[in-house]
Amino acid sequence: MSDATPYPGTTGPATTTKKTMGILSLVFGIISIVFCLFLPVLWILFAIAAVVLGFLSRKREPAARTLATVGIVLGFIGILANIGSMIAGALIMTQNF
Repeated sequence: MSDATPYPGTTGPATTTKKTMGILSLVFGIISIVFCLFLPVLWILFAIAAVVLGFLSRKREPAARTLATVGIVLGFIGILANIGSMIAGALIMTQNF
């Protein structure tokens, strides 16, 4: 028998096309960069979430590998942008006193 299924009448392993974590990683990465000038302490949490969800998505959702990779990159850029925004804000505040 040349059937690829293990038993007659059953299907093979289910392929997942879910991309939820990959999409969330991408969205959180974009949000963290766009809003880094406004409350950077809050938006850095979105950047960290983008990185974490991106790595989880790469492992669990093979269909969303590209989305997850872009989300990871944007998350790291968001972390750097938020840290830069915090440093710039601190420098501006110390110059006024």
